[in-house]
Amino acid sequence: MYRKLIKEIWENKGEAYLVGGWVRDRLMGAAEDEIKDIDLEVMRIKRDEFEGILQKYGKFKKVGKSYEIYILNNSIEISFIEGNSSIEECARRRDFTVNSIYYNLIEDRYLDFFGGIEDIKNKLLRYVDKKSFLQDPLRILRTAQFISRFGFSAEDSLERIIKAGKEEILKVPKERVCRELEKIYMLGMRPSEGFLFLEKTGALEKIMPEISSLKNVMQDETYHPEGDVFTHTLMMLDVLSKEERSSELFWSILYHDTGKKETFPTFNGHCEKSQEIFDREIIKFTDNRELINSVRKLVRYHEEPLKMLLKGETDRISVKKLAVEVDIEKLLKLYRCDVLGRGRSDNREELDIIESIEAVYQRVKNDLKPIVRGKNLIEWGVEPGENFGEILKKLYGAQLEEKFDNIRAAREFYFSNLAGGPVYKEN
Repeated sequence: MYRKLIKEIWENKGEAYLVGGWVRDRLMGAAEDEIKDIDLEVMRIKRDEFEGILQKYGKFKKVGKSYEIYILNNSIEISFIEGNSSIEECARRRDFTVNSIYYNLIEDRYLDFFGGIEDIKNKLLRYVDKKSFLQDPLRILRTAQFISRFGFSAEDSLERIIKAGKEEILKVPKERVCRELEKIYMLGMRPSEGFLFLEKTGALEKIMPEISSLKNVMQDETYHPEGDVFTHTLMMLDVLSKEERSSELFWSILYHDTGKKETFPTFNGHCEKSQEIFDREIIKFTDNRELINSVRKLVRYHEEPLKMLLKGETDRISVKKLAVEVDIEKLLKLYRCDVLGRGRSDNREELDIIESIEAVYQRVKNDLKPIVRGKNLIEWGVEPGENFGEILKKLYGAQLEEKFDNIRAAREFYFSNLAGGPVYKEN
């Protein structure tokens, strides 16, 4: 569809070029039908004529204040260039040389003013314009993203600019920072390399001081021969395939062991302390309550599989109780990262416990729905009041401990243990 759009713009005396990710990925060997990042730059045509053509190809909207762009069908981004700027002047505004290459689809010709094609061959990241590079400080994180995503290395002068201007990242709205940090993880071949670059330039200390400081926290070499908590955390980022990753796992990996700094050297209670640190820090990046609530539970319970291993069993009741507190399937992914994200060569016991917990969970997951509801208590003659919720909570705890498995048995349990009978306490 974008090919027809480009052709029609040229037929109406305008110019339209593919730029940015589409060109870069094509030069790196991606098939055109696989490239999802489609950016165009349009010039030499009146805006009303351009919009008239654009509406033939679907719905579009204009977004951005300082730099307005058109979004066509929620997928194609189009920069409309007014005035008489040359293509080279437009290319100079872009971040990296590898993103500054223009492609003329009509003539099947690349326009490369700053050596971007050669830099792609050499897997080298260079800025286009030194003076304007940090006008958008988010480019600091984009540098880390490209390092992790494509295996590029940053030219020394680019690294020096970022070191000198790292404070600028604090001016970027937290939502943009959050999105770009997640991209390092979600898109990276080796996300750890992106974070190592941020640490090397001092940018990570500005963005995430709690994570950066973990490089000073050493661990028991028997269980963590890789050394400090920072190294362990970064190794965890590389464990899962791209298809398995999620925002929840990203944030839980980063913060799961932050409490070790404050609980050194025993690390007792570090899960609870890590949750406290996460709660305090995550609001600097997002207000997404669903994400926050999910991650804080993963951080809080990340050692539960290890506790089951040390206990020597994965019984149904323990797994049920854990499943009520946290998403077990996500927890087991996090624990797998924890196990494999370290320098030990033999992790069989830990990997076996993951399989064991998963197997038990699959058998009991359909038993987690509460059997007793408020309407049942009313039917049993219980008057709604302040103790209503407490009764339901105790009944659900008894259900998880397999004291009953149907409503009739639940009723008998209630009248035997809660309705004036002995006070029931969960094990």
